[in-house]
Order: sequence, then structure tokens, then C-alpha cells
Amino acid sequence: MIANLTMRVAACVAAFLVVGCTQSDTATTATTPNSASSRASGSTEASAAGTGEAVATSRSGRASGEQAVFALLAAEQALNHEASFQVLSSVGRKTYPSLAVWTRRRRDEARITGFVREVVKGPDVVVLVEHTPGINPFVGLRFAQERQTWHTRKQLGGWLVDPDPQIEPIVPSDAGVTAVATGWVSARQSCNDAAARERQAAGTLIAVSAGAAQLCGASGGAASVGLPSVAEPGPQTADLVAQYGGDVLKYVRIVRVSGLTKPFTLFLVPFGNSWRVLSTGN
Repeated sequence: MIANLTMRVAACVAAFLVVGCTQSDTATTATTPNSASSRASGSTEASAAGTGEAVATSRSGRASGEQAVFALLAAEQALNHEASFQVLSSVGRKTYPSLAVWTRRRRDEARITGFVREVVKGPDVVVLVEHTPGINPFVGLRFAQERQTWHTRKQLGGWLVDPDPQIEPIVPSDAGVTAVATGWVSARQSCNDAAARERQAAGTLIAVSAGAAQLCGASGGAASVGLPSVAEPGPQTADLVAQYGGDVLKYVRIVRVSGLTKPFTLFLVPFGNSWRVLSTGN
């Protein structure tokens, strides 16, 4: 009887081990695919986010073209290129097929500081966009205000926006050029470098002519600043073009400074709502 009891106990133990192992294997088999699926899903989303496709799945048109443009500009003002990418039309997605490409494009633009609607003309939305003004060799001339015309399309149940609007810089009146030039010349004659720099587009002028260099303490009569005119391509403007490109000449104004021992020319550019001295010439 003892032998039979021992055999029965051994059989039960063996059966328990088999069932326990089987249950353990079943539990492992049931959880592993879910974990793998979760990892695969996460990997896909990360990959899609890198190409911009993750953003595309959540896109939908806005209630109006104006709302779509405002959504894009508000996102760009916040430097949220992913959000602005969502409201691009099919034309925009063809031109900029991924979030990375769109981001590189928008990083080349001046930082938006504000915007306001001017008019809506059918699918075109005209907006006055504001920037921090400036000029440097990397970004060129940055205007304080631009009139941007964005084209919108009815897509995905609403309205989406084409990229790359038509841009019209808002340039201050030429009437202010002479006053700024006169103030700069007067500051230099008084050897007031700080006052002169306040009227310059950059801390250092691109070029300083002999006449401009001798302004500090110069004698020979009061300086006379002439009326402004548009700059023309040539040796005098070669340095400006080399620094900022040929388009900058459309916005450069020149004035002739006479009445001194050595007359010279001032080159000014729009800066915010006024003008600043950028360079001098003979």
C-alpha cells in the first residue's frame, strides 16, 4: 500500500508540473505578441514622425481659408513647424513632402512677431505680417512689415493653405531718408559715435569713404545733404551686392553729402519704420 501511495503522489506531482509549465508557457505566449506589437507600433510612429507622415494622419481642413492661414501663421510665430505643416494643402505637401523639409524652409524666414488680416479675396487671404527688422549677410534685409498673400484650397472637408505666399515688403517713405542722413552727418561731425551708430543699420559700416572718415572735427563749412535716389549697380554698390545680394539694391537709397572739403555718398536701407545708414562711398 505504501508503494502504491508513493506512486500516486509522484504521478500527481508530475501532472502538476506539466500543467504549471503549460500555463506558464501559455501566459508568455499571450503577452509576447502584445509587447512586440506595442514596440512595432511605437517604432512606426517614431519613423513616421521623422518623415512628417504622422502629422498627415491627423490633418483636416479648417472652416475657412482665413482660419487656415491664421492657424499656419500662429504656429509659425510659436516656431511650431509641425502644427503649421498640418494645414498645408496637397500642393504644399508636394512641394515640401516631409516635416523636416518644411522645417528647413521655414527656418530661413524671418521670425514672425505678429500678423493681422487685411482682406480676403476669394481663396486668397492677404495678411500684414510683422517681423523684427534687421540686416546681415546670412538672412539679408528683414523688413518690419510684409504684405503676404496666401492662396488656400478647399480640401479634406475644409480649407488648407498653399506654401510660399506672394510677399510685398512695406518700405517707409523716402521722405525720411534725408533727415536720417543729416542726423548721421551731424553726429559724425560732432565726433559723437554713439549718436551716429543709432542711425546705422549695423554697428560697423560696410565701407567708409575718405570724406566720411574725416567728418569728425572737419571744417570747411556746413554739410549739405541732397535728396534721395535709388541705388544703381556699379562699383559703388558692389560691396552691398556682395554682402546681401542683388535684390538689396531695390531698397537702397543714396544721398550726396556736399559742402565739405571731401564730398561723399551715403547709402541707406529701410529699417523698421525709418531708414539707417549702411555704407558710404566717394
